[in-house]
Amino acid sequence: MKNIDSRYWIELTAITALLIVLGLVGFLLIFPGQYAPALPFMLGILVILTVAGQIELSSLLDKKFSQFNTAFLIYKGLKLFVLMVVLIIYSLLHKEHAVSFILGTFVMYLVYMIFEARSLNRQSRKQAKR
Repeated sequence: MKNIDSRYWIELTAITALLIVLGLVGFLLIFPGQYAPALPFMLGILVILTVAGQIELSSLLDKKFSQFNTAFLIYKGLKLFVLMVVLIIYSLLHKEHAVSFILGTFVMYLVYMIFEARSLNRQSRKQAKR
């Protein structure tokens, strides 16, 4: 975790807080009654997967840059697979909230995917300058 600077943690906290606020506003004002109760858990899962991926991938940037691309693709594939399994199971068990859960998860996944790519890109550029 020494490879991850404080800027990463500040941005992760800000993005997570922004998603929570936007979710509350969206489901209270724009889509009332459509809130899927499992969305906070999915947000937690996404944050945990994002942090775990950042820690593992940033350590590869320092040690074995040649393996980074392969590890990145494997990580993204596994993350997407885990999310799809959770989405399918939840959607089959709670059909009344399936659409809002899937759309909410998709939005959160996109936000964190962009954040991860930016963070890893910034870190790899720092690494290349050294």
